[in-house]
Amino acid sequence: MIRVGFVLANSASWTGGLIYLRNLITTVMALPDRQIEPVLITTPETPDADLLGFEAITVLRTSLVGQGRGPRVLRKASAVLLGRNLPLERFLRRNRISVLSHSGILGAKATVPSIAWLPDFQHVRMPEFFQPAEVEARDRGYARIAAEADLILLSSEDAKRDLAKFAPEVLGKSRILHFTAGMVRADDARGAPFLAETYGLDRPFFYLPNQYWKHKNHGLVIDALALLAKDGDAPLVVSTGKAEDRRNPTYFTELMGHAAALGVGDNFRVLGLVPYDHLSVLSREAVALINPSHFEGWSTTVEEAKSMGKAIILSDIPVHREQAPERGVYVPTDDPAAMAAAMRSVLAGWSRAADEAAMGAATAALPARRRAFGETYQRIVLEAVARDA
Repeated sequence: MIRVGFVLANSASWTGGLIYLRNLITTVMALPDRQIEPVLITTPETPDADLLGFEAITVLRTSLVGQGRGPRVLRKASAVLLGRNLPLERFLRRNRISVLSHSGILGAKATVPSIAWLPDFQHVRMPEFFQPAEVEARDRGYARIAAEADLILLSSEDAKRDLAKFAPEVLGKSRILHFTAGMVRADDARGAPFLAETYGLDRPFFYLPNQYWKHKNHGLVIDALALLAKDGDAPLVVSTGKAEDRRNPTYFTELMGHAAALGVGDNFRVLGLVPYDHLSVLSREAVALINPSHFEGWSTTVEEAKSMGKAIILSDIPVHREQAPERGVYVPTDDPAAMAAAMRSVLAGWSRAADEAAMGAATAALPARRRAFGETYQRIVLEAVARDA
């Protein structure tokens, strides 16, 4: 069995990355012909709550992957002097880890092969959502990671087109891994009564589960609600996610002020961060999911909709077209009237019976989709090992 290390060092700042790792590792562990053994490497400070979902694998804690000044200085010094992260390499060897995946911290001269993950090129495509210094730092980091890694994972063909422009010389070692997200808990029998008791949700609602980052474009939905309110038929939109964007610290406050000024604050219900196992209940009971984002690498929200057979209203961007949810309704990112029309149409056509039938079909198809995802990743790991032999 080939032991593959995954680094989890910033779970508090990137909820989506945490969910992605849980999903990938769970999928790999379920492979009937599994040849790889995932190992999670995290910091001593990582909360135990963030490790829920990783109970089936070995979890190692070490300050070597921390984001504090000491670990960063040690990594930089080792890279400058040796061209490799020697302390971390020794740690990996001691723990019989043959490949480091989804990480770019080993260095150009590393003796342990690495598979880097470049989830998207948002800072290249939409630099207006970043500070100039962060764009420069990401450019440097991406270029270094792409050059040093044995293989590069990309989440979409859209990202591959961006890599071809950003660093065409490394395109040959890139591999696409379309991840497939399953329901958080497919066997969870909680439904509308649970949501009514826990969150006071007692009428049909749309569910928008994106983090409150500016590019996620929550404002489009708020503006659509204002248009619907003028006709007296504004529905309820429930939103979850971390209510902060370090790049735009005032974004959430301004967004809520905008909703209040338009008179739709009661129609846009913010739950914030909710327990992980509540996500599937919210998704299943919603009329439809919504993802109005300006940019995505490969949207977990869209994949959840596909895996549940759920209707989803989503922004008309290339990667969403590539994901191609069967019950998707596409709207321009800057057209509140189109979003309003889509919400009105989806709500008018919704029925619980149709939802349950679609969910049944999607649930039946999900094991094969997840197996294909896991097997693709396993092939990439085996290729990385073979290249290093």
